[in-house]
Amino acid sequence: MIWIRATGDYCEAVSDESTSLKPLVREALGEPVRRIGRFIQLALIGSGRCVGQAAIDPESGVYTSSARGDLDVTLEVVESLFRHGMQPKPLSFVNSVSNAPNFYVAKHFDLAGRSNFVCSTYLAFESALELAWVDMHAGYMNSALVGSVDVASWPIADHRRRLQVNEGTTMAEGSHWLWLQRSQQPPDGAPGEVVDVRQFNNSEAMLNWLGTRSIDPGAVGLVGGQFLTAEMLTEISHKSGLEQLPHAPEPPGYYDSQSGAAISHFLSQPGPQYLLHVNGECGGARLAVMLVRRL
Repeated sequence: MIWIRATGDYCEAVSDESTSLKPLVREALGEPVRRIGRFIQLALIGSGRCVGQAAIDPESGVYTSSARGDLDVTLEVVESLFRHGMQPKPLSFVNSVSNAPNFYVAKHFDLAGRSNFVCSTYLAFESALELAWVDMHAGYMNSALVGSVDVASWPIADHRRRLQVNEGTTMAEGSHWLWLQRSQQPPDGAPGEVVDVRQFNNSEAMLNWLGTRSIDPGAVGLVGGQFLTAEMLTEISHKSGLEQLPHAPEPPGYYDSQSGAAISHFLSQPGPQYLLHVNGECGGARLAVMLVRRL
């Protein structure tokens, strides 16, 4: 079984002026980390809040995800190439794949397990969680940190246009993490279990899978992800007989990968025993499902 040992979250609105994250990194880790960009700082804040001062298995894996990766590095590389006609700096080019946070998370917690970075516009957190869940069930490791990171870029007006949101929309940054542990019995203090994570090509396939689960529908609450249309959520609720749960509180601004926050909110609030979180790529062309049980 794959238990949720702990969760860690960061989500704050951003303004027209960039604010420093260094104090939050120091607070989350108990020490400063020098010469790192904002994307890495967000990953360290979320993972640091998740693990805290607990001892973590040194063979734990790190699975990080993002909708758009490290935008600062990507913009630097693109501008060097297309605006200035120059080759990008070697370190910037290497970091354009956005997996540097895995190194810093592993370094801080002294981890030597698997390292994976997933980039997905609509299903970032779900994709990383599914990859870790499959690897753990396959026996590659007994512990993993899974997170999503979405960073803002300045000027914020350009950031809004880049993410294709309405002018004047409040923007935010987010970092959401789970510490997973594989064992027969739940670790002390574990708030929940990741029962299943998977993706489907359509709602019919998802509903057929749901029908194979021997779970009382009355014990399951349904929540739609940010990219699932209201119409699709209503259809799933009607056909499955599952009651829709109230959404988590509105985030302070828009950012791409909010699914991890839904798990943390579910585990911290009273309610049904199970959460079925369904998110949709392009509204529903592809569905990602996370089934979580509270303990």
